[in-house]
Amino acid sequence: MPASVLHNPHPAVRTLDAAAFDYKGYGWRHVTVALDEFGVLLLTLNRPERHNAYTNEMCHDIVFALELADADPRVKAVVMTGAGKSYCAGADLAGGFGASDPNLSLNQHRDGGGQASGAVLRCRKLVVAAVNGNAVGVGITMILPADLRLVSKDAKVGLPFTKRGITLEGMSAYILPRLVGHANALEIAMTGDVYPATSPKWAQLWNQVLPAEEVLPTALALARRLAQENSVVSMALNKQLLWRTPDTPEATHLLDSKCIYETSRGDAQEGIKSFMEKRKAQFPGTMKDLERFGFYPWWTQPDVEGTKTRGLAKL
Repeated sequence: MPASVLHNPHPAVRTLDAAAFDYKGYGWRHVTVALDEFGVLLLTLNRPERHNAYTNEMCHDIVFALELADADPRVKAVVMTGAGKSYCAGADLAGGFGASDPNLSLNQHRDGGGQASGAVLRCRKLVVAAVNGNAVGVGITMILPADLRLVSKDAKVGLPFTKRGITLEGMSAYILPRLVGHANALEIAMTGDVYPATSPKWAQLWNQVLPAEEVLPTALALARRLAQENSVVSMALNKQLLWRTPDTPEATHLLDSKCIYETSRGDAQEGIKSFMEKRKAQFPGTMKDLERFGFYPWWTQPDVEGTKTRGLAKL
């Protein structure tokens, strides 16, 4: 995607009014989506009879829901979880392995895990992963770009790709070592073993480890609190500052300065005023503010949309 392009959303998002979208009435297939009065969008993987195994339909629904959340000013935060006792048992193998269209070329295929991970990464709203049960393969890679990750203490987690003759997917080769450390990432990837979520190998991935029944309520409470207390513009910029950090401290300082300059003319005014007046801040900023910042986006990335089709790479 060229640096001059803010977003290249799901085609359907470009043609509708996200602010008026009826999440409850839409025909979701393998997820459910609900927006509450606090501005928190709950995205639930919904194939409990298959432990929420990942499908093409689920991939499409996740990407669509997160693109909507990004564009919808009513949405302040997103919580992702799974129906039943599992979060996601990996890809559904019943449909085979590989591209959904056998006519896809090498340069046309995009792995399905990467589509979900990319949607999480692109979503400028806060994303909280509530990993309520077992999560393997794409069940892990899709939540790696989440801003906060809560997990059940009884969950089993892993990336069993090498045991299926498959490589890392869903941007995990880039993200995983940055979260758990390179040595742990190598062991996780090379062994393909499944671990308890409480394993030291995975410890740095989790913000909280909780009893299963507390994972979703805690995630929702956290998302609601941050949605009410924090500037969505500040959170969006901080997310990208951490993922799209320049190459040197000095370059980071220059970028920091631009962010401070722009936010000081926006939400920071309300933040400081409310602090001085000892009241709760009412931040006016929205994602539209980013569009007027002359430096945003500051990164350049490959145009993954140009030849992409929605093939699903399965575990």
